[in-house]
Amino acid sequence: MTGPSPVPVRIRFDAFEADLRTEELFRSGRRVRLPRQSFMVLAMLLERAGQLVTREELRARVWPAGTLVEYDQGLNAVVKRLREALGDSADKPRFIETLPKRGYRFIAETQPDLSQLLPSTSDLSNELAGNQHATELQLNDSAATAAARDGNGSAFTSGAREGAGGIRFSRKTFFAAAAGLSAILLVALTAWIFSDRSVTHAPSGRQIVPFTSLPGQEIAPTFSPDGSQIAFGWNGEAGAGHRFDLYVKSLGSERLLRLTHEPSVWITPAWSPDGSMIAFVREKREETGIFVVPALGGAERRIVSTAVAVGSFRQISWSPDGRSLAYSGYGPSGAAQVYIVAVDSLVTQPLSPAPECLDAAEPAFSPDGKQLALVCVSSSAVYSVHVVELPHGPMRQLATIMGNPQGLAWSADGRRLIFANDPGDGGELWQLTLNGQLAQLPFGENSSAPAVARDGRIAYVRGRKTINIWRADLTAANPEDSSVRLIYSTLTELMPRYSADGSRIAFQSNRSGSTEIWSTDAEGDNPDRMTSFDGPMTSSPSWCSDGRRIAFDSRVSGVSDIYVEDISERVPRKVVTPQANLSSPSWSKDCRWLFAHDGKNTLYRFAASGGRAEQVTEHRSSYSVVVEDRVIFNAMQPDGVVLWTKPVSGGTEQPVEQLQKLRYDDVWTATTAGIYFTDSSSRPVSVNFFEFESGTTRRLMTLQETPVPGSGPAIAVSPDGRWLLYTQVDDEHSEIMLALNP
Repeated sequence: MTGPSPVPVRIRFDAFEADLRTEELFRSGRRVRLPRQSFMVLAMLLERAGQLVTREELRARVWPAGTLVEYDQGLNAVVKRLREALGDSADKPRFIETLPKRGYRFIAETQPDLSQLLPSTSDLSNELAGNQHATELQLNDSAATAAARDGNGSAFTSGAREGAGGIRFSRKTFFAAAAGLSAILLVALTAWIFSDRSVTHAPSGRQIVPFTSLPGQEIAPTFSPDGSQIAFGWNGEAGAGHRFDLYVKSLGSERLLRLTHEPSVWITPAWSPDGSMIAFVREKREETGIFVVPALGGAERRIVSTAVAVGSFRQISWSPDGRSLAYSGYGPSGAAQVYIVAVDSLVTQPLSPAPECLDAAEPAFSPDGKQLALVCVSSSAVYSVHVVELPHGPMRQLATIMGNPQGLAWSADGRRLIFANDPGDGGELWQLTLNGQLAQLPFGENSSAPAVARDGRIAYVRGRKTINIWRADLTAANPEDSSVRLIYSTLTELMPRYSADGSRIAFQSNRSGSTEIWSTDAEGDNPDRMTSFDGPMTSSPSWCSDGRRIAFDSRVSGVSDIYVEDISERVPRKVVTPQANLSSPSWSKDCRWLFAHDGKNTLYRFAASGGRAEQVTEHRSSYSVVVEDRVIFNAMQPDGVVLWTKPVSGGTEQPVEQLQKLRYDDVWTATTAGIYFTDSSSRPVSVNFFEFESGTTRRLMTLQETPVPGSGPAIAVSPDGRWLLYTQVDDEHSEIMLALNP
């Protein structure tokens, strides 16, 4: 009996090449970032090119039996991300044709590489299926919205054209390709050896060159109106203590002009349209404000002095007429919203209409001044891009994106938006048209803060950050001297959490290439990967008191949901509740209840088995900890955070008396004895303990920097109160890159 037909390891189509063994997709020789589930769909379509692959077959390949996923919506999202990676669309497909309500068919000509073969299609299916996996990056509307708008996995169109296709390659084509392979490899190797490898060429034809190569960090570039200079922040000046000041550098010159002399935590500049001034956000420990300074140097003038947002929301933008600045600031409720300030009168007005979201940030005026783009954070690692017609609307949502916003800019012609998104393993550059079509740019790895010149050149920050988990002995005479790096890698380790008995530590890490939940023993040894979603951001672990179950949030379905996993089974189960966008879970002591926050900073309580969710407090809250029979939560105010408490079973809420107000970037946690928190207004940053019984606060130790992420889960304390876990940035560097025009 003849066995199953062998399958080629690599299959080429158009400018793409898919490696079925390594599960990698290449475009013109450059690797294309593609979630594993989307690659699994592509592999199955390529195996049966020209044939219908049903939705049921794809579901069986992507999700093992027993996986709790909204299959229809999830498959739509997976196919949509595949189309985005290929630059394909549903209404005019070049590669993937939709057969409505039935499935998909690969219609492009393929050229298999027969020099290496996989054993069979069944073996390939088994190899690709693996364990439970889920989506990586939702650069689209939520799965439910996408399904409603399209029904075939695309948010761009409402229909699909049918056609026929199949594997089309001739013996002549194959042997010609084989004969030329050696010559091609030789030429490529020679070119690589003799090339300047500090310069790269994107497949689009753009030349990518470094604009800065200074020690330390260069951040937040902004072009002068004529495109001949770039202003940016730099923290490598001698004597600056790794703090940032504002500098200007011309293209083609290494001479720096220093404009400010107040080293700060952060600086984000924006060049005025007439070229005479540079506005900038200066973040310092004691204050954050917006200033303007002459582009050639001179005295600063303060424009905004209070409630300027910090963290990821520092971007500012000049109106094209030079009369106004748009920025993100804290509103009356404590949430960030977009404001517009008149540069001459200093009159500040909130943007109208204002999007209903957790935080609004990264405003950017269009080149003609008729529109303002912004991002609207709807939940942890979920945000959308909006465009509002000026002066007072209407507002349109263009796309919903999974990840963290890292900067937003308009293209020179005003037809597209260029933005940086970090899905959890490093920034990427994307472009978004005004009708909602998304495409990843073929350059911009580890990118943030894109800026666009009038001639179309793009500047962006290319950076790398290593964050590790450290441990200090709080019983030592000098806890600072006891600090050791406990859980570490070359990437990012965050959100440590002790189990109830102190024997295990759960944490969030992207060491595997995607952000997952991991655990180690109490000494930081024997790391164990607890989840394998392989794509969407998965974060915020919380231990049940039985030491057997972990709750966490993930974005498999297109929004943030809460999952519970038995660590012995390793099968995550979604907690089904009508309330959407829940994140940052915390267990009650008896493990009957979970507390979590939605995309509008509202705290909810719901059964760990699922069901109705009830609002806990009217205060805006983004983080909570359960201690014994009480839930402690942060209440966000315009000038900081106050901690409140309420019985788990319900009842009267009240502020934690005699505890000082915290800053937005301070972190905290609680045990049965009291609350541990940082005070970032002091230098160095202090770690303090507020004792419940006495109502007093004492300083425990100091840190050089506030742990990340701010506003909550960056520290943990062992159940016996001896060990403090905290996150620390151990290595961070960046430079500004230029993508020149083709």
